[in-house]
Amino acid sequence: MNAKEMFEELGYDIAYDNKYNIRYNNIKKDIYIYFMLDTKTIEITETINIKELQAINKQVEELGWK
Repeated sequence: MNAKEMFEELGYDIAYDNKYNIRYNNIKKDIYIYFMLDTKTIEITETINIKELQAINKQVEELGWK
């Protein structure tokens, strides 16, 4: 399963995916997860659970961030 599928399973939609950013939204839980591609940083607006962390780690792996 890839990161996008993991996020979708957790109730997230992909708001945008371009050469600068990837943003996942979970409107129901009011959580937004941003991946800033140029700086290799992640911003999360709320507390997350372990499954969300696993999806984030999978996205980082797919992006090739080390």
